Amino acid sequence: MSRQELLDYCRKLYVDQGIKVLTYSGLKEIKTLYPNLYRVGLPQKTLVVELGLKDEYTDYVAKTPIVRAGGLTKRWTWKRCVREAKLVKVQFSHLPPAAWFQANGHGSLVQAVYYLGYSWEMLRQEVGDFENSSFVESRNGLRWRSHPEASLSNFLYARGITHKRGEKYPDDYSDFSTANYAYYDLHFVNEEGEWINVEIWGDKPHGHGELRYAEKRKDKENYHYGREDFLGINFQDCFSDQVLSEVLRPYIGRVEPFQFDKKSDEHIESSHWSNADELLTACRKLAAQMPDGKFPTEEWLRKRGKWAGRDGDSFNTMSVYIKLWLGGIRNLRKLLGQSENSTEVWDKQKAIDSYKSFYQKHGITTDQYRHLGKSGSKEVDADVVREATNIGHAVIKYAGGTSDVNKLLGIEVDRIRKWTREAIIDGYRKIIDGWGVSPSQLLGDYRSSKIELEESYAAEVKRLIGATSGQFPGGAREVYAVLNFKPPSRPRSRRRRV
Repeated sequence: MSRQELLDYCRKLYVDQGIKVLTYSGLKEIKTLYPNLYRVGLPQKTLVVELGLKDEYTDYVAKTPIVRAGGLTKRWTWKRCVREAKLVKVQFSHLPPAAWFQANGHGSLVQAVYYLGYSWEMLRQEVGDFENSSFVESRNGLRWRSHPEASLSNFLYARGITHKRGEKYPDDYSDFSTANYAYYDLHFVNEEGEWINVEIWGDKPHGHGELRYAEKRKDKENYHYGREDFLGINFQDCFSDQVLSEVLRPYIGRVEPFQFDKKSDEHIESSHWSNADELLTACRKLAAQMPDGKFPTEEWLRKRGKWAGRDGDSFNTMSVYIKLWLGGIRNLRKLLGQSENSTEVWDKQKAIDSYKSFYQKHGITTDQYRHLGKSGSKEVDADVVREATNIGHAVIKYAGGTSDVNKLLGIEVDRIRKWTREAIIDGYRKIIDGWGVSPSQLLGDYRSSKIELEESYAAEVKRLIGATSGQFPGGAREVYAVLNFKPPSRPRSRRRRV
């Protein structure tokens, strides 16, 4: 049956039997009905909304007592949860964590909050208390349970992508897991206007309960097997705009950030915004403490070189996060309005190390990246071009030039390929014939570790994508039209080495 036929069938059930038949248990009693509903994207909660019966269903559930061995039990409602939480807040002047409620005979309230589809953070909002909250706020005002979630939210917000906090899994999740319920981390809308459900995998390689976490993750992956509306992202990938761009490209396309609320936003990766706000404040305070009011050098922060004997503590952690979240001290000084104080101390070893790091990160040399910049490729970042230029000049001045450094590092540099229309079409055709997906989807799978590719091949695919707009004003869609190819709505997962 089609989606519309199933909706019509369930509407007739409602007319014949009333709202009770649309409960989860009511639907499950009808053989094969619920699996078919889920197949077309109509789990129980979605179904009652699609039928325009959400209010009636909510009212029915609230008024229906729970039948237990001891008799009838008054059903928890969201209003009741809020009312009782407010009483506890008055008693303690703040809302204790959920663990306190569980340890003091109020565990049913905690359970009710979650099985009603809410969260403890939402309860805090209702009672107006955040004293014990450790949530991270993203740029659009939403509050998240972790920094990776806030980073992903900021990335989507900067690009105008509709998204919301994670909601409860469908009721049938318990059939696939020992857990009774679970929550997604985030949901966003793809190019087709469909909601994509997101889990951010933590892995906890050295944390507590990693075995239990691995079991939960396996249950969730089994539950979502073959479903195109699910995306799992490693938590580390959420801290890089470049990685997120590739992971999300099959769903939202290539979207550059355009929504900036603060002056500093344009100069910081959107996935770093929440972290950068706090760090910028700390950096301003440190700069104000310096004799000249200027932010110090990295050597000063780390107590290296001529500053090895200075008084006071080192700021090694701050130095690391300045690089990670603010793009380095040069960019930090720009954000602080101190660009004129930005200096870089080069020597032979630093020039070689920087050149090597650039090559490992981008898959091409500094000269090649600058060449792409001159060709007008949209895949090229202006800040990275400036970085490539600075490193290239340092290599010439301190390390004998790029040819000598390439020989030293064993880098074989081919002449940059000239991307003609024919070469681009041929490149797309080879990837489509070999993999069954578009180049951007292939690269997205590689970035999200769904497939294995040689780094040199991945770099070539990236250059192919970057060159497309230079020859085809309509971008990849124009190439697809030439090849009569329609990319699958989601990239396929294949373990294959090229």
